[in-house]
Amino acid sequence: MIGNDLRLTGGRAVARTLAENGVEHMFGVHGYINNVLEEAFRIGIKNYHFRHEQSAGFAADAYGRIRRQAGVCYASSSGGMSNYLAPLSQGIGALSPMLLLVGQHGTAGDGLETLQEGYAADCFKTVTKWTKRLTDWELNSYWTQKALREACSFPPGPICLEIPLNNQWNFGPQKQRKYLAGSGQPRMPLTAGDPAAVTEVAELLLAAKRPLIVAGDGVFWSDGMADLEELATLMQIPTNTRRTARGALSELHPLAVPSAVRGAMLAEADLILLVGIRAGEFESWFETPDWPRRNVKYVQINEIATELWHALPTEVFVAGSSKLVLRQLIDMCEAELGSRKKERTDWIGHLHKAQARNVAKRAELLQKFSNQTPIHTYELTDVLANVVDDDATIIYDSYSGSLYLTDAVRSRFAGQVLDAGPRVALGQGIGMSIGAAVARPGRQVVTLVGDGGMGIAAPDIETMIHYKLPCVVVVLNNSSWGGNSLMGDDIHPNIDWSVGKNNRWDLAFEALGAHGEYVERSDQLVPAMRRALESGKPAVVNVVADCEGVDYSQAWLRLKSGDMFSRGLDEVGPEIRRHFAVSPSNALRIRKAAEDNGTQIPISFIAELTGNDETTLRRLAEERQYELGE
Repeated sequence: MIGNDLRLTGGRAVARTLAENGVEHMFGVHGYINNVLEEAFRIGIKNYHFRHEQSAGFAADAYGRIRRQAGVCYASSSGGMSNYLAPLSQGIGALSPMLLLVGQHGTAGDGLETLQEGYAADCFKTVTKWTKRLTDWELNSYWTQKALREACSFPPGPICLEIPLNNQWNFGPQKQRKYLAGSGQPRMPLTAGDPAAVTEVAELLLAAKRPLIVAGDGVFWSDGMADLEELATLMQIPTNTRRTARGALSELHPLAVPSAVRGAMLAEADLILLVGIRAGEFESWFETPDWPRRNVKYVQINEIATELWHALPTEVFVAGSSKLVLRQLIDMCEAELGSRKKERTDWIGHLHKAQARNVAKRAELLQKFSNQTPIHTYELTDVLANVVDDDATIIYDSYSGSLYLTDAVRSRFAGQVLDAGPRVALGQGIGMSIGAAVARPGRQVVTLVGDGGMGIAAPDIETMIHYKLPCVVVVLNNSSWGGNSLMGDDIHPNIDWSVGKNNRWDLAFEALGAHGEYVERSDQLVPAMRRALESGKPAVVNVVADCEGVDYSQAWLRLKSGDMFSRGLDEVGPEIRRHFAVSPSNALRIRKAAEDNGTQIPISFIAELTGNDETTLRRLAEERQYELGE
């Protein structure tokens, strides 16, 4: 219990505020922050102590996303706090509510080369919503409560509080100023949309013949999942869900638009409703050639006005909570339709044909890539996606593996799939697994980790073992770093990107008490996964695997396009060009990736690199209103 029987100190003020405002768990490595920690744990907050601060930060990220409240992590000064850069960067990009508490030398040592001198409030300004160095101990509760709440206000993200030792040690009879004790971490208030603007949107939806909804993080953070499904069902609108909102409409729902089908649906839609989705590279900034311009209208709904993307030609902008605006739309459309659903038989038929084509293509590719040695990543990810429970949490932490896994998974609910977001960290999966297991006790947690990520974060599997968290770590062991096994021999001759041949991660952690599996053949995959999931222990499933095939290396090809252009066609011989043999649509995407990085590549070069006819590419660019700028 919290109690007030002990003298109030600066450290106790922070700890009691955490407890009074609903914090139940904390993640980190101790040090100069111990004064806060000891009081927090004394009054009942559960501690998860890690081998490395980076994994603790990733745990707080996953915990915060799942719980939709601040995941609290902590660190000592200087070296300890610096290990949080990657988790905070991931958190600010993935909209993860986090609170980092950093201990620090006393203020008397500022600028004097004192032990472990360092300034987290300065270091983390670019990867947090805001930072604050606490120098007046009487305001500790105020700033702690403010941080917990604002970490969750839209757009959610990390906040860092730096607490010098003399602040933690200070004490007295004074009360904490500007603070009203909380009764749990509050939900942020939601705002409805301008009724006149929402009426315009409803009229557009009712008039459209081929509308499409693309929904993102705002739906998840406003808890608008049921409202999204209700609107989609009432109006019979195919719906694609993205980022943490993926699964807000279950991908088993007949109206669900999987990512592999989205392009075909975008190309035919006459109205595209963007709900709570943020512009960025993952969405190609809503630009051509992926996002059509001809014969289509756009509507944007987002939580706050600053999240609306004004570079997209848009019929109506609505600033308001996704949940409340969706409810407004439902009420307005029901008033028009009565008890019946909107009739869109032809459009839904088009969706179901696209879904069927995708299923057939996946079956064809699975047959092509099955029973290979090493095991092909296509088969590995298909098994992983199909063997886990329907309510399992699935975490991506493999550069090449994630390209395959994202199409294999069918997400049943929002927040089921957790990834690194647009900052694309590496080695996050193990820490995130711990955070997910704490946030969702009793449910399966499975992460796909590359052997590069294992090299960064594997020691915190021992943390799973210590706390008896039965997470399953599936290692895509392709003996390569950061996806460089893709086309490595051709594109990177005489460069060693390897990280050790078929390392026995399973044996390493069996020795510490984990369940281990070593898989070299396809027929071993399903039994090994089931044994790991049923073991009731932290498990490492070490799969000797590899990957090939341009369909699942698009991100890598786009990254290499500028490199190929700078080398020139004379140097890019047929052994390299064969890897770039992609469809005309993907050829345009490769060009745009270079353009987005500031390099204009002539379409003639792209045609020759990808084996496409230049006239065909120019015609497609014109159809999609993608300006080549030549």
